[in-house]
Amino acid sequence: MKEQIQQLISEGRTEDALALLAQHTGDALLLQGRYNAGKKQYNMGMIEFGEWSRIQAQINYAALEMAGSIKSAASSTGTGHGGTSKGTGDGSVHSNTGHGGSTNTGGAAPKQHKSFISYNHGDADHARRVKDFLAQNHVDVIIDEEDMPAGMSIMEFIQQSIKNCDSVVSIVSSKSLNSGWVGQESVASMYAVWLADKKFIPVKLDDVAFDIDFQIMAQETILQKIQDLETKIGKLRQLGGDSRAFDDDRNRLFELKNNLGQIIQRLKSVLMVDITGNNFDPSMRKVLERINQ
Repeated sequence: MKEQIQQLISEGRTEDALALLAQHTGDALLLQGRYNAGKKQYNMGMIEFGEWSRIQAQINYAALEMAGSIKSAASSTGTGHGGTSKGTGDGSVHSNTGHGGSTNTGGAAPKQHKSFISYNHGDADHARRVKDFLAQNHVDVIIDEEDMPAGMSIMEFIQQSIKNCDSVVSIVSSKSLNSGWVGQESVASMYAVWLADKKFIPVKLDDVAFDIDFQIMAQETILQKIQDLETKIGKLRQLGGDSRAFDDDRNRLFELKNNLGQIIQRLKSVLMVDITGNNFDPSMRKVLERINQ
């Protein structure tokens, strides 16, 4: 059951996942109600895309937790035609239907993995170098400066990129950890890891993630940015201006402030290789090995 729900979620089919879950437990009706309410609010323009994304991520996580608690024969009996479902190392599920077919043939070309690069634009030179290395080693790379369509919502691009990739390579530095966008990318990447078994591979340009003084300084800096922005928004409103264009900036900063500790805890729990200087080639070979696992 959990594998089926996980597969649907990884394909962006939350509604289908909830419908399947509702066949096995009435508790899923509550999740369906919350999902439908959030979708309606977003379609009516009552909530921003970032808020709708957070609602979806929370519902997806709850659905997986619920599916894991259900003892169902569905996860072991396959498709019902005498076939079996087999999990792969990259988190996807391939099914043999029992009609004589197979997903892997002797002459099939190896799968080309797809990776999304998350970075701060102040680290763009490092991001391009990472992109070039991966591309030269047959990894299909998604990076905003090349792949983001003009006029597309940034959060929508982040969400779609993570959904369509096998792994996320996050370039971690003092600049990225102070960035509202990269902070949200990190949170979104972690949701992808928890919800869809996608690989989250952070690489570092410095050691600030391990420095408590940096975290204190970052919290102070973010708080000051929030206060400055709220002062300006207040002045704009006093003049009769519409502040909605800047409310999302404030919300990103609040989210980064609230999630910074979680982000750093996650980064400290995994091996982050150093890609600066002479470390680049050996470290990137380790990244490539992890992507191809």
